[in-house]
Amino acid sequence: MRESARAELCGGGSGGETRRLMGASQSSELPGGRTEGFHVLRVQENSPGYWAGLEPFFDFIISAGDARLDKDDNTLKELLIVSVEKALKMTVYNTKTQAVREITATPSNLWGGQGLLGVSIRFCSFDGANENVWHVLEVEPNSPAALAGLRPYTDYIIGAEAILRESEDLFSLIESHNGKPLKIYVYNTDTDNCREVIITPNRA
Repeated sequence: MRESARAELCGGGSGGETRRLMGASQSSELPGGRTEGFHVLRVQENSPGYWAGLEPFFDFIISAGDARLDKDDNTLKELLIVSVEKALKMTVYNTKTQAVREITATPSNLWGGQGLLGVSIRFCSFDGANENVWHVLEVEPNSPAALAGLRPYTDYIIGAEAILRESEDLFSLIESHNGKPLKIYVYNTDTDNCREVIITPNRA
């Protein structure tokens, strides 16, 4: 993608620019002071998670009921099972707004899709989540980036299925996927939405 699009790391050490462009408010204090939770990667339409207002990629579920979800174990799964068709209070941290909010979800087997919440999650830390963000500056016509629908100036690459912790991680991931589809998560400032993008890097 280095050849087909030009992107620059814009988060910096403090993530200040990223917080400004995403309209972030001041940080809220996190329950327990820890920075782990279940990262919401995808929310199926009309699922319990959808109606609870979970936002893909930016939201981290950090507690459910009275349990702080700071360990990669079955606590959340077990709470969802015992709360089927019942209201379950959750605490969610949003990396875009830097704020903590309370939501109520109703896990269900009856909504017509997969999972009790209809969301895809992974356990990880959200510490520094806004630091490694790449601003798309140029997209070459007919390039893999153009075919994937990347938009210059308004698109920001904010993550991938693999966790990106260092500034070079994105480019290393792209190089390792030469000729193979790669899923990335892209935030657009015009729409204020995050979307999944499939790009197939090609060195040719």
